[in-house]
Amino acid sequence: MKTIAINQYGPATEFNLLELPKPTPTADEVLVEIHAFSINPMDVAGRQGQLGAPFTDQWSFPLVLGWDFAGVVAQVGAHVTNFALGDRVFGAIASAHAATNGTYGEFVAAGTEELAKIPAGLSFDQAAALPIGGMTAYYGMTHSLDLQPGQKVLVQGGAGGVGLFAVQIAKALGAYVATTASANHRELLMQLGVDQVIDYHETSPAAVLHDFDAVFDTVGDIETGLKVLKSDGKLSTIAGQPTPAQQHDQNKQVAFQFTQGSAADLAALADLVVTGQVQLTLTTLPFSAASVTQAHQTIEGHHTTGKQVIHVKD
Repeated sequence: MKTIAINQYGPATEFNLLELPKPTPTADEVLVEIHAFSINPMDVAGRQGQLGAPFTDQWSFPLVLGWDFAGVVAQVGAHVTNFALGDRVFGAIASAHAATNGTYGEFVAAGTEELAKIPAGLSFDQAAALPIGGMTAYYGMTHSLDLQPGQKVLVQGGAGGVGLFAVQIAKALGAYVATTASANHRELLMQLGVDQVIDYHETSPAAVLHDFDAVFDTVGDIETGLKVLKSDGKLSTIAGQPTPAQQHDQNKQVAFQFTQGSAADLAALADLVVTGQVQLTLTTLPFSAASVTQAHQTIEGHHTTGKQVIHVKD
């Protein structure tokens, strides 16, 4: 099968098109013919050699990166009963995938814990954009923060791959949503229903927001988020580690979020897209090493709006 792999850790220009054997699914896995995959900041960290265990436990070179995918079931393991040949599916593979079983290729062996069927009305490219970024945001809003209708939430970094999902999911849950973003993203975020957009280059959210119920931090600015929270509010961060002092700030609940999404969560997120409650902002590129290099450089340079998706086949 064709894959896009690296032979050593390094810059985004390390990617090459390589022919490698198809992965062999276990009895608890399915083999998926990939139609699209998306790229996340953790992919960039993996390519740079910045990820440790458990991610790298089975890694060697050549290394095929990637976790998000959408495609068609091509083989079903003996113990799998909820998927069949030909099913259109999307999901994420386990963090600790084998070196040649990443999603930057034509096939991937995937477990079923984070695998769902693609509903009618959702394309492969759209479905591939959902798993890690979308699930991180969905888990944050519904589990980590347990956001309720009428509550106020600040999403720090609302125009990024996770942030765009987070602001829309929060609105779908009935919350008042404020977010930080550059001025050039203000119009997009307002169109998506955000109630208040703060240009962080000009204004600190702590200067204008007070007594918020929740903060979802995607940029690593925990200290500012804490200033926005009410005394018993909740802050969840995916971009930093709270200090002991921050974790004991009044009665506030402050924690790093370890996302544990499920197939049911994926299905619920897909339904939000199909029903128009979450709109996707995608940059779609053809299947090539140059495209993956470009996507990595875009993410690495913090120029991302929405998701970078690689279209493999129709």
